[in-house]
Amino acid sequence: MDLFLLTLGLSLVDSLSTTIQIVVFVLLLTTAQPNRHAAGYLAGLSGSYFACGFAGYFVIDGLRRFLNEAFGLNKIPDAVYYRSEFLTGLVLVGMGAAYFYRSRKAKKSRLENWVHARLDNMKPLTAFLIGAFISVSSFPASTPYLVALAKYAALGQGLPVAVALILLYNLGYALPMLLVWAAYSFFLEKTDGFHHSLQEKAEKLNVHLNTWTLVGLGAFTMADAGFYFATGQALVKGRFF
Repeated sequence: MDLFLLTLGLSLVDSLSTTIQIVVFVLLLTTAQPNRHAAGYLAGLSGSYFACGFAGYFVIDGLRRFLNEAFGLNKIPDAVYYRSEFLTGLVLVGMGAAYFYRSRKAKKSRLENWVHARLDNMKPLTAFLIGAFISVSSFPASTPYLVALAKYAALGQGLPVAVALILLYNLGYALPMLLVWAAYSFFLEKTDGFHHSLQEKAEKLNVHLNTWTLVGLGAFTMADAGFYFATGQALVKGRFF
C-alpha cells in the first residue's frame, strides 16, 4: 500500500509540475474535433511516457548498482541521508517561490503559441505526435518519474512488478487530464462560451500549478525527513538507494 500511494503521489506531482502537457490538452479540447484530438494526444503522451519509463528502469537499475558498488551510496548513514533530503526539500520550496516570481509575467511558450496557431486545422495524428514529443523531451528532467523508477529498481522484485508499477504511474500521470476531459464533457452543453473560458483558464494554469507542486513536493520531502528525526521512522518506508 505504501508503494501504491507513493507511485500515485509521485505521478500526480510529475503531471502537475510539468503542466505544459495539461495546458496543451486543454487547448486541444477547444478544437473542432475535441474528443478525437484528446484521445490521440493522450495515446501519444501516455504511450511514449510508458516506453520512456520502461527503458529508463533498466538504465537506472544499472546506474544504481554501479554507484552503490563504486561509491557505496547505500552505506550512507540514515542521519546523513535524511539531512540531505530535508535540505533538498528546502531547495524545492525556494525554487517554487522563485518560479512564481519569475513566471507571473512570462510569455507563452513556443509550443503553446504553435498549438494556438494550428487549433483550427489540427489533426488527430498531429495531436498524437505533440503528446509523444512532450513525453520524450520532458522525461530526462522528470525528477518524480526518475525517483519512482529508482525505487522500483531498489525493490528488486523483477520485471513484471516493475511493469505493473510503471503502468500505475502512467495512469496517475494521465489522471488530471482525464478529470479535465470529464469536466469538459459535463459542462460543455451547460455553459455558454465554454470554449473561450477554457482557453483563458489554460493560459493561467502553468504558473500556479508549477509553483504549488514544487512547494508541495518540497514540504513533503522536509516532512519525511522531519518525521525520521522526530520518531525514527520516515513517512515513506525505505530509502531510494
